[in-house]
Amino acid sequence: MAAVMLLGILPLSGCGGDGDSTPNYPVEVSGVKFVAAPSKVVCFSSTYIGIIYAMGFEKQLIGRTKNCSYSQAEDVKAFGTADSPSIDLIKGNHVDVVVTDETMPQNEIDKIQAENVPVVVIPKATGRASLADMYSALGCVFQGGNKGYHAGRKVVNQVLAQLDDISRLVEHEEIWNTCIIVSSDMNEFATGDTLISSVLECTGGFNVAKDSSDGEYSLPDLMRSDPDVIICPVGVEQKLRAKSSLVGVPAMDNFRVYNMDMAVFDDQYEGVVKGAWRMAYILHPEVITEDVVPEGMLEATAEQDEDGVFVD
Repeated sequence: MAAVMLLGILPLSGCGGDGDSTPNYPVEVSGVKFVAAPSKVVCFSSTYIGIIYAMGFEKQLIGRTKNCSYSQAEDVKAFGTADSPSIDLIKGNHVDVVVTDETMPQNEIDKIQAENVPVVVIPKATGRASLADMYSALGCVFQGGNKGYHAGRKVVNQVLAQLDDISRLVEHEEIWNTCIIVSSDMNEFATGDTLISSVLECTGGFNVAKDSSDGEYSLPDLMRSDPDVIICPVGVEQKLRAKSSLVGVPAMDNFRVYNMDMAVFDDQYEGVVKGAWRMAYILHPEVITEDVVPEGMLEATAEQDEDGVFVD
């Protein structure tokens, strides 16, 4: 219960109790009070669409953000984006509640609420505990304080169990000092307050930026931390090689700089597991071989054709 309260889920008549007798309603999530399950929900967070489907609440989802890539939701009507939601569609469809994450600008939230449509802002997860809290909060929005809470816990436990499976595979392997660069312009890193950092730890890596926050790290910091491994978006390795100051960094000298699509972590359902397998494969290829990794978890690799040109 204490963990759930951190996300602003208030058990007005109970939320997340151990017994089936705990009432579902009323319940309050992030300042929005629910007296019954909403039937028309619009979600402006691409992070949450897959989770909503995994919990079985897709029938209540009548609208989604335009930039959602979750294949099962492709037939759900797009209501704009978090930066530019369609107020007309929200009004015209008599939406009960809008669910979003902290990336929606406050002025857009105000516009929606001005139409008497409540907006539930649920922050994205930054670690293992907050991942569980986020799932529980989403469950409470769709199904109330008891059933919804436990629906969220059931699904997130499946995700966490897969992360634990990976951890067990690498638990006796060497822990590599690792730096993760998130953005192509090298201005954002996976600091200790990110879900990426938490996933890295469970795959046998130590985050050299663990003591930093808000993505704020730098190339001079990287140089001083001497990482054994650098994980970064495609194209960043060439930029790093152009920095003479990085000569002598173990990851650079030993050619342990690896490309990875960081956008996979925007999906905090299947994407988290995919990201974990990809990191484990990078850090421990002698243990996490291709035949060990479940199908579909690894990124497609580029191969050279007869002329030496890389093709997909």
